[in-house]
Amino acid sequence: MSEFKIAWLFPDTLFLHGERGNILALSRFAKMAGHTPTVYKVDFNTKEFDPDAFDVIFCAPGEISSFPAVIEWLTPYKEKLEAFVDQGRPLIVTGTSVALFGSRILRQDGSEIVGLNLISVISKENEDVYGDDNFFKCVYNEQQMKIIGNQIQMIDIDEIDETKGERPFGELIYGYGNCGKNTKEGIIKGNSVFTNTLGPMLVCNPMLTIEIVRVACEKHGKDFQDIDFDMSLENQSYDTKKEFILTKESELTNCKR
Repeated sequence: MSEFKIAWLFPDTLFLHGERGNILALSRFAKMAGHTPTVYKVDFNTKEFDPDAFDVIFCAPGEISSFPAVIEWLTPYKEKLEAFVDQGRPLIVTGTSVALFGSRILRQDGSEIVGLNLISVISKENEDVYGDDNFFKCVYNEQQMKIIGNQIQMIDIDEIDETKGERPFGELIYGYGNCGKNTKEGIIKGNSVFTNTLGPMLVCNPMLTIEIVRVACEKHGKDFQDIDFDMSLENQSYDTKKEFILTKESELTNCKR
């Protein structure tokens, strides 16, 4: 069994919404795919960070006030992170931390944070913060799927520049998504995903997690052992959440009539 390396960016700084579950899901499926998963914490105490050494890089949500220090630390590794994304390797970013990798972050107090610019979007901090479910259609690694999770609406994301290889990650069935004004959810660039969806998403949607691990193995020249396991419990949970969300959608539609 070869080592499957997962880089977890700033887990002690970017720790909102219990996204540790995504790391556990990646580790579980990497093991089922025939590898030995190892999670490496990458933070202010890390002496040297080489993105190319990892199979998956994961970044969870954090408070926007912590972003300048994280951006400053990551800036010397920007070109290596860009290469990681351009090679089709999976960088998975959730929640507010999508803004870290965009071009600019506009804050409520009028200040501005310059992002890493791995994706071209501009993020705007919301004055009012609400939470709700997210349910959307997407395609990952040529596999069509429907993703269930939730979202804390701390930022809005502006239009996606598809001329730069970026496109919406998903099309909303229910939820707020990028800005609450259209059906766009997140951004995908190559096999890297920048999504508003929490949950944690990779626990709630194992079909997506399997494909991320598959892509990571293929792009790093590793064998992928087919994953076959009983997902009856996961499917039951998914169906229950789906039914609840669609009931809310129906009620909202009736209220607007």
